[in-house]
Amino acid sequence: MYNIPGYKSLIESQDADTRKRYSMVEKLSKGFTIANTTALEMDRLLVEQMELLEKPVTVSASKPALPVITPPPIPAGVEAAFNDLFEALKNQQSAGSAVSMDTVKAAVQQVLYTSPIRLEHLDEPLQRRLAATPVIVRYDLPHVATMPFVKPKIRGFQQMVDDVMLGNNIMLVGGAGTGKTYLAENLIAKLALSRQHITINCSQWTAPTEIIGGQTMDGYVEGKLIEAWVNGYVLVLDELPKIDPNTAGLFNDALAKTKTPGAVIFNSRKESFAKHADFACIATGNIYPDKESITYGANNKQDLSLLDRFSGSVYFIEKNPAIEQEILQNDMIWNICDKMRSVIEELKYEAQLSLRFMQQARDAYNLEMQRVKDKGKNGVKADEGKTFKSAVDSYLSTFTPVQQKNIKDSIRYKELFQHYEYRDFPTNKMVF
Repeated sequence: MYNIPGYKSLIESQDADTRKRYSMVEKLSKGFTIANTTALEMDRLLVEQMELLEKPVTVSASKPALPVITPPPIPAGVEAAFNDLFEALKNQQSAGSAVSMDTVKAAVQQVLYTSPIRLEHLDEPLQRRLAATPVIVRYDLPHVATMPFVKPKIRGFQQMVDDVMLGNNIMLVGGAGTGKTYLAENLIAKLALSRQHITINCSQWTAPTEIIGGQTMDGYVEGKLIEAWVNGYVLVLDELPKIDPNTAGLFNDALAKTKTPGAVIFNSRKESFAKHADFACIATGNIYPDKESITYGANNKQDLSLLDRFSGSVYFIEKNPAIEQEILQNDMIWNICDKMRSVIEELKYEAQLSLRFMQQARDAYNLEMQRVKDKGKNGVKADEGKTFKSAVDSYLSTFTPVQQKNIKDSIRYKELFQHYEYRDFPTNKMVF
């Protein structure tokens, strides 16, 4: 192959180290016969490597030459080890000994074991392919059977899991519909830790009974904090900043003892309960509640003693396209919704297009397409029921007429929705 003009030209266009490596292989290959299977296999691997390189371009007066991709240098230890390997193969060939592929594979594995090649030593195309491969993780926890799952592309996810395992209370802060609750309940509690969760939906109406138990018309009801504490559940305090600061004080004692083995708290009857080793707490909120918010007016400034329970474990969550697409399983719906969201943000309208709306739009689309498929056999035509178009129209109706026009123009509303053109698109289609 070294006499083929195209390959020879390509080799000569590389840097000195690369030319040296190919020259070495050429020299060591001279002892092989053309019918030798080992030599042919080496040539095949070498051809694959060369095809990954960018072909040289002809320099002209009108077009500047493109830069030649230079592969990173192979570590000295690896190069020396491969030199020894090639020399040994050459000697065996000269002596008439048979060289099997198993022998070559074993030798290469030994070389790589003693002188491993790191990621930065691979060529750029292969590095990109490896970086795009999903990472499968599983957390080994004492006495808990966990399942492998695809590690989500969320900044700080490993730190969040570590915090929970270390007994720290964590707080997830982000705008409406950024997936904070999904992250807490599903990705951390269920998938990463294989634990059950129990959620308190916090508001100004959250009563002490829901937290530490109390008497109701149906008798005594135990509080969710106590239930999570005893059974080792992940307690999710959804929208914690919305709770009345005085009521929020009921969490202080428990959250101060999250790291303490066997710690005891009391319910409203003054009955004591020892902490389960797996108890954990994850709070979510639109703001970090150390001050009042104009954007999220229903949030309350919380006492610093409560906020101290989350010190060092506060994470700010942003919209995450990868998670949204994973949840929706419909790229076409996500792409249109994401375009609307971007337009609203660019025009600085006081509105939020959340993951919840995306899920509602996807569900409406699924129902709509089922009716399109049934062709009204069940007595309901697709256009009469809930549709993706009607979900979008309902959402846009909350804007002023001028704002509606601006958004519709930006998302090509007439083209996509006027005659339900989106029904003809595959669900994996990116419209924008």
